[in-house]
Amino acid sequence: MAGDAPLLERLAQMPAVPAAEATDLLERLDDVAKDPLLGPLFGVDEEGDAVVNPLVPSVLQQFQEKADLTCYAALLEGLTGIWNAAVRAAVVARLRAAGLPPDDLLLRLQALSPTLGFKAEKGEWAREWLADPFTQDALLVQQCVVRMLLALRALAETRASELAGG
Repeated sequence: MAGDAPLLERLAQMPAVPAAEATDLLERLDDVAKDPLLGPLFGVDEEGDAVVNPLVPSVLQQFQEKADLTCYAALLEGLTGIWNAAVRAAVVARLRAAGLPPDDLLLRLQALSPTLGFKAEKGEWAREWLADPFTQDALLVQQCVVRMLLALRALAETRASELAGG
């Protein structure tokens, strides 16, 4: 495998797959609950009724609303969101350990990097985030994971079609 291109490079070379394909894919799968990537997002409750992770419909709606969104772009957005949450958590932990007061911490975070999201957001959001970063970023990370799983599965379906000859 030493000669293989890195995964993101290989995915970038694939034909553009509209993110909306994820919805069509879910409708085509015989039993989504048995799919190794998407199965954990679906299940059955105590009464035997089908249930879906509450983030799936909102992510699929985003995929449908952005007509020009590709699965590759959705995958990168998901990775970026998770990366930003991880970096925010690491930076805040270090700055808090250094004894920086909350207001100084907020100013420092806004100055550090626009990609961490503090500069673009309103001050109130940043204060709420600082009060409880786990809750604020946990939902973001979960949404990003759902986004990545749906995008990867749709990309994989396209690749499988290429490998199997249509």
